[in-house]
Amino acid sequence: MAYSTEADVYKATGMKTEIVQKLSGWNAEQVTAFINDRISKADKMVKNELGVPASIRKEYHMFQFDDSIELGPHEDKLGFYDAYNPLNCVESVYAIYGINGRIKLPYPKNCDSLTEDITDMQAGANCTLSKETTLFKCGTASIKAIFTAAGTFYFSKNQNMNKNIESWNYIGFWFRTTDKTATFTLKIFDIDGNFISKTFTCRHNDTWEIIKLYKNDFTNFAEYIFDKDRLMQYIQIETSKICTIYFDNFNFNDGLFWTYPEGLIVWSVPSTISDSGNMELYVTYSFDPYKLNTPEDINLASAKKAGILLLEFLIGCRQRITAFTQTSDALENIPDRETLEFRRAELQRQVEGILAGIGFKTYSGMSED
Repeated sequence: MAYSTEADVYKATGMKTEIVQKLSGWNAEQVTAFINDRISKADKMVKNELGVPASIRKEYHMFQFDDSIELGPHEDKLGFYDAYNPLNCVESVYAIYGINGRIKLPYPKNCDSLTEDITDMQAGANCTLSKETTLFKCGTASIKAIFTAAGTFYFSKNQNMNKNIESWNYIGFWFRTTDKTATFTLKIFDIDGNFISKTFTCRHNDTWEIIKLYKNDFTNFAEYIFDKDRLMQYIQIETSKICTIYFDNFNFNDGLFWTYPEGLIVWSVPSTISDSGNMELYVTYSFDPYKLNTPEDINLASAKKAGILLLEFLIGCRQRITAFTQTSDALENIPDRETLEFRRAELQRQVEGILAGIGFKTYSGMSED
């Protein structure tokens, strides 16, 4: 969620969509998209000044025969951390440490990008694919597949992932179906069309469930072991009958993966192999403390910063218009360059005052490096 809105930017700058449309030559939808992009850039600038996201280092947790655990200070044995709530605000998980050291990061590292982009998916027989932004488990969307009969879909679309999956033992993802009597098969293909496969089912209708698969349990695994000499090219999902499914957070892992921004650490080892038992973990991650409840000052700083970026764009538009237009009626109701530049400078001073009042680098940031 952004710190400010298009309406906030107009309020901060004194502009309105009609003026931006007139200066840019865009329609209302294009102007909205442009301003939302400026807001996104402004939020990054505000976060950088404030040291957001906040970093939490080696937060203690314990799996006790659980499928998942929530990030947050509630399991901290020593009471070292202050009260905070990262639920639905988590941005990155950098590392998880177990008793044997750091656990290998999943592929992909954010555990979700493979099921976030519908443009890299391809519908097969009896299947219609769409990006679902209202019903998802991780990131900002899931993949929705409507099957009119037994059918398939696959990714990547070009069937050329060229990924070595040798170093991960498990596959985990979230899945839900409208018909729990359907069976589903996951197939992993190499460049020659050879594949390994594993069939799975769901226990409930219309409920997100964690699917945990062990690579060694796949059919043909002994014959087609995927390593540096046999790379994975694409992945296919098959269903046995008519149903609608939702597919999210797909990843290869070493026993654990996680959700964003919810902030769950998920156990990915099938129960037929072992269970989580009393496994102790230390998690290093970051979260945005202003993501869900944005304070007024943060909202103002974001809107004014985005307003500065908008005004800089409009100044350029104004120069272009005056360079080619001489008639005064064409410039009617359009602010002159001096007015735009004055307003931009004023907003910059206001932003600096707001952020100074909050406290620069209030939180210590942390990169993935």
